[in-house]
Amino acid sequence: MMLRSRSFCFLLFVGLFLLSFQAIQAQNASSSPYSRFGIGDLQFNGLARNNGMGGIAQGLQHQYYLNLGNPASFSAISMTTYEVGMNLTLNQFETSSIKQQSHTTSLGYFAFGFPVKSKKWGLGFGLLPYSNVGYSITDKRTNVLNSIELHTYKGSGGLNQFFFANGFSLSKKLSAGFTASYLFGVLEQNRTVEFEDPTYFNTQLTNSTAVGWFHFNLGLQYTMDSLRISPSDSIKMFDHLLEVSRDSMCELNHLRKNTSDSLIRTDCERKISEMTVQNKNTAKLRSNVVHRHDKGDWGLTFGVTVAPSASLRARNSTLAYNFKYFDYTTKDQVLVRDTVLNTEGEKGTIKLPLSLGVGIAAKKGNQWLIGADFNLQNWKDYSAFGQNDSLSDSWRVGAGVQFTPNDRALKSYLKVVQYRIGVHYAQTFLQLNQTQLNETGVSLGLGFPIRRAGTTVQFSAEAGSRGTTENNLIREKYIRFTLGFTLNDRWFLKPKYD
Repeated sequence: MMLRSRSFCFLLFVGLFLLSFQAIQAQNASSSPYSRFGIGDLQFNGLARNNGMGGIAQGLQHQYYLNLGNPASFSAISMTTYEVGMNLTLNQFETSSIKQQSHTTSLGYFAFGFPVKSKKWGLGFGLLPYSNVGYSITDKRTNVLNSIELHTYKGSGGLNQFFFANGFSLSKKLSAGFTASYLFGVLEQNRTVEFEDPTYFNTQLTNSTAVGWFHFNLGLQYTMDSLRISPSDSIKMFDHLLEVSRDSMCELNHLRKNTSDSLIRTDCERKISEMTVQNKNTAKLRSNVVHRHDKGDWGLTFGVTVAPSASLRARNSTLAYNFKYFDYTTKDQVLVRDTVLNTEGEKGTIKLPLSLGVGIAAKKGNQWLIGADFNLQNWKDYSAFGQNDSLSDSWRVGAGVQFTPNDRALKSYLKVVQYRIGVHYAQTFLQLNQTQLNETGVSLGLGFPIRRAGTTVQFSAEAGSRGTTENNLIREKYIRFTLGFTLNDRWFLKPKYD
């Protein structure tokens, strides 16, 4: 059974990896006009489990689940774990006069982690989207010559990150970790100006930026959890001692009632008296252990991460030319008149800002988990090839809860399902027309464990809104569904017994 389970996990892992790799090669995972700014729409660095709880990650750690938001959490894993997820996003864009809908699908995440030393040192790697660009905007204008111009703006591409994570325990309560990521991808932007008068020459500008460089993230977690010093096995030992003692007292009491020998009766009464006192002491010790266990069943974890500012190496190519359509009715062939600008492989840097994150998470056994995060990024320092993009510092706060009725229930499957809910609010780095755009959202999540397969199917749904229709801006409403799989296996663990 175990061999078949491992084979299933391995085949599923390989299949999901191939699907993920294919998806990341072909994805155009954004349709937001706001992806025009900076390096595009930033993607949340979390899994379906995090999404369902408002995106919290700083204080989370678990022996069976990965947490990519804080690398220190890799020190807590005890089994080889794979995480794969896909996203489906439904968007509605609206201005003060029009509305438009769209949808996109994309790779959510692919991650792999394993313990080098169980619950003390863990490693991992994986592939994640870092940002997405995908927009198409058309604007019709009338110029000073009273001619109609059609301005078209299109963008595609984005950045992905291949990461390596390392988390290790510095003491029983403190753990540290780091993530080294290689960011890579191409950002494409096209601008076209076309005239309704076919005698005019049109203009097209194509800009392509290829990025490839390293980015780092450091993390710490401090956990207060007294469960480790009050093992529940000691409760079973006291229960066994009390049961044996009660049986002995019953036998002695039976012997005392049925014997005619006064010496034996006296000896039985003396032993029963001694055992009664001994049982009271044992019951008191058991009560103390139960109290410590109840107290220790609570855990509290503080987390903090720092991602230093990074200068990503990039190459930029620009091509601008004038053209006419050979046939203006079909627009299927163009006649290029001359090239205005043509540069290839211009070297430069894209400066990413400093990021800080703090959070806290509290748990009660395996039943309750509650947490909150605060993250800050100074996007005012962002620049690409020495040019700023009028971005503002951003921050985000999120909170979430997970409830599992009884993770060991055998008769009711609904009791082992993990139920999650969360909220978040953010001020984004987008500042347009003297207005900094805000984002709000609520999320729900479910975790469906598959018994004997070491697998949990994770699902989350997040509904939110970004921007406003005031000041000639666009409000973006979205519903994002994430379907993920968590697979556990026992690779690299040395068995205690042969």
